[in-house]
Amino acid sequence: MMELQKYLSENIVTSRSKFQLRVFVIGQHDTPQMQWRQIVIEAQQLAYNIRMAELDIERKRIEIHKLLSTGDPVDAIEAEEKQLGIVLTERTLAGARLEMLWLEEFAKEVGSYTFEEIEADQPNYWAKRLQRQADIDQFSAQNGIGAGNVQSMLDAGLLQNKEEPCAISPGN
Repeated sequence: MMELQKYLSENIVTSRSKFQLRVFVIGQHDTPQMQWRQIVIEAQQLAYNIRMAELDIERKRIEIHKLLSTGDPVDAIEAEEKQLGIVLTERTLAGARLEMLWLEEFAKEVGSYTFEEIEADQPNYWAKRLQRQADIDQFSAQNGIGAGNVQSMLDAGLLQNKEEPCAISPGN
């Protein structure tokens, strides 16, 4: 277990790998406009989570200071528990910040789109998505592979789709 603790202290661990975020979260969308929209949704949630984690750390530090000032041994244990919580939150925060950097990278690849551009592209997006879903259903029925697995294999580049890849693809 000590090697694992060392690994954790020396490495940033994200909740999702860069590949996973690129391919299965952003790359699941069939047009750059919707990929941009997904990037924005992901970044918005990450920004919120990051700020909430920062506030949690600030609050815990204040609470620790108050607990240690009492001189009570039980309060000292509670302060230590809060300190452990800070360590875990800081590790999680480092992972979230790294994911945010990846989203910034993906955003540069995809380009940015206005709300109006995203809305104007909706008929194109849904035509591509629904056709892809129909193709997957047909392939799935012919080959006995579940539609979800076929979609994941397409996303991961293990199967080739007749459509050209979007701005985000597994090889990027």
